[in-house]
Amino acid sequence: MFKFYIYLSAGFLILYLAGCAPKALKKTPPSAEVPATLAGPFNIKAYVIKEKVNLRQSPDTRAKIVNSLHDGDVVRILENRAGWYHIVTENGLQGWVRSDLVGPRNLSKTAMAAAFNDSIMPNFSAQLFIDKNQPYKVIYLKFDKISSGKMDTYVKRIVRAYQQKVYGGDVTVHVIKDNSDAFLKNYTFRGNGLKTIPLPILNVGVLQKFELNGKAVKLHILVDKFKNKKQLLKMARAASARYDYPFEKAEIIVRSWPSRKCLLYYVEDAYGEDYYFDRCQPPAS
Repeated sequence: MFKFYIYLSAGFLILYLAGCAPKALKKTPPSAEVPATLAGPFNIKAYVIKEKVNLRQSPDTRAKIVNSLHDGDVVRILENRAGWYHIVTENGLQGWVRSDLVGPRNLSKTAMAAAFNDSIMPNFSAQLFIDKNQPYKVIYLKFDKISSGKMDTYVKRIVRAYQQKVYGGDVTVHVIKDNSDAFLKNYTFRGNGLKTIPLPILNVGVLQKFELNGKAVKLHILVDKFKNKKQLLKMARAASARYDYPFEKAEIIVRSWPSRKCLLYYVEDAYGEDYYFDRCQPPAS
């Protein structure tokens, strides 16, 4: 018997191929607002981007573990203390996580898989399931109705989009049918992108946006109070250093929060580094 997850906007459904009815798991509704006692300079929405993350009582790897968070969990970042985010979860639990374990929505495979199932799969009258034991590497597809002649084409199109939006590594696909353990057809696709994308540990500020274009990355960082130019440049260099091979280019854009005033544009590639203060982009050549 195979067990796997289907990702939906409302949460997860667990489906058993042996014919059991889908069973919805309750999701704790988000709190309306962050309590005033937990207020911080940011209060920015973010997502857990690793399969399992320890929420700690204080910003220290030796601190007591308050709870475990999982990929796709929504949090609000209140502050950054020397590379640790003080966060609040949707159900009001607060604690600390390292800053490279939380990030924008497009870095959470769970969040992107849910969006993929909502936006892409209806075009094929199909559903996508993620294997529980080999998440993202093994997926299952169930079509409402499809001819054998169209199956290969549809599967290729779905996986091409899946590897671009959710998981760039090698993917094994099983096409399934209702109420059966049997597979209609199996496929294997070579990866065309990165399996995981690393984040730098930010000693100040919050990563507000992350862009990936081929082997080039662009980080948008917000800082809560003015940092002198030397501090900003040091931070940008440290962040850029996280992206060595196979990355070929790293751009860092730093803005003040909440004004969003441009403080620094930094770029590093095969030609070396360049930077401009009080700008969010390089000057026109």
